[in-house]
Amino acid sequence: MAPGGPGDHPMTHIVKYNLEVFNHTCDELVREIAKFVSFNELSEMFDWFSINPSSKSEVEEFEVQLKAKLQFLREQAEKNGWEL
Repeated sequence: MAPGGPGDHPMTHIVKYNLEVFNHTCDELVREIAKFVSFNELSEMFDWFSINPSSKSEVEEFEVQLKAKLQFLREQAEKNGWEL
């Protein structure tokens, strides 16, 4: 598979190809976070390959992390004058 296509990175699957990777909630949170940061920042934000999509506990913990990060980014955006 060519770099940058389906099969290379969970984040790319979610943001670029709109595929389900972890679960609907996590994937939507990732898409929301992507509105606030660059693709490079998002790629470095989490250890994408350490989260096992078939592990319910890992996905639930990832969801908690995503919600916290999104809340932080929204607060920062509002503080910096973004209209949300």
